[in-house]
Amino acid sequence: MTRFLELEGCFNFRDLGGYRTSGGGTLATGLLYRSDGLHRLTARGRDGFAALGIRTVLDLRAEEETLRRPWTPPENWRGRRRVLPLRPEPPVWSATELERADPAFAAEHYLDTTRTGATALGAAFTELTAPERLPAVFHCAAGKDRTGVLAALLLAVLGVSEEVIAADYALSEQATARWVASLAAGNEDDTPPAFATLPPAMLHAKHETMLVFLRGITELHGSVTGFLTGLGVREEQLDQLRSALVR
Repeated sequence: MTRFLELEGCFNFRDLGGYRTSGGGTLATGLLYRSDGLHRLTARGRDGFAALGIRTVLDLRAEEETLRRPWTPPENWRGRRRVLPLRPEPPVWSATELERADPAFAAEHYLDTTRTGATALGAAFTELTAPERLPAVFHCAAGKDRTGVLAALLLAVLGVSEEVIAADYALSEQATARWVASLAAGNEDDTPPAFATLPPAMLHAKHETMLVFLRGITELHGSVTGFLTGLGVREEQLDQLRSALVR
C-alpha cells in the first residue's frame, strides 16, 4: 500500500495502518497518521486534511515553533489540538564529526528525547488511548525525529516488529527527497537556517538508527510497555489502544 497521503504542502503525511502485529492482527487504516508540519498545508491541502475526519492533532513541536509557524485548521474544524513538546528547548549538539555522522548518534538523541519529552509522551498516549480521539495525527516539523520517536513507541506497543518499525522510520528518507525536489523546483520553504548546522546523522532516517533506539529503550526500561507505564500510562489504556487499532 502507498503510505504517503498527497496533502498539498506536506511531504511526510502517512497512514500507520496496515502493519501486521505479532499477534496476527493488522493495524486499522484511516485512524492514526504521522506527519511533518501541518502549518505547511496549502488551502487545497487543508481540504484534503478535512476529508480525513481527524479529531485530534498532537503537535510535538516546541511552543516557540508553534508560535513562529502556526497551523491554520480547516474552516469549521471541530477537532482537538494539543501542543506536547518533546524537546521544549533546541538541542545542543556536541560531538566529534565522526560521532555526529554515526547512526548511533541519532539514536542517542532519540533516547534523550524520551527524557526531555517524558511528560509530553505520557500525555500523548493518554490522548490516543481514548477512542473518541481517533482518527488522530501527530507531527513535528519534518515528521522524522520527534514524530519518529512517538511513532516507534506506538507501533511497538501495538505489537509491530522492530524491523517493520525501523522500515517505517526509514520512509522519511523518501519524504526528504520529496522536500529536496520541491526546493529544486523553486518552491518556497520555511526551514530555518539552523537546519544547515544539524549533525550529519540527523539529516537521514537510517534503518539501523531506529533499531539502536528501540534496543536502548529495552535496555533502560525492560520494554516499551515498561517505559510507558513508568510514565503513568496504565495497562488498561494500552489495551484500549490495541482494541481500537488492531483488527
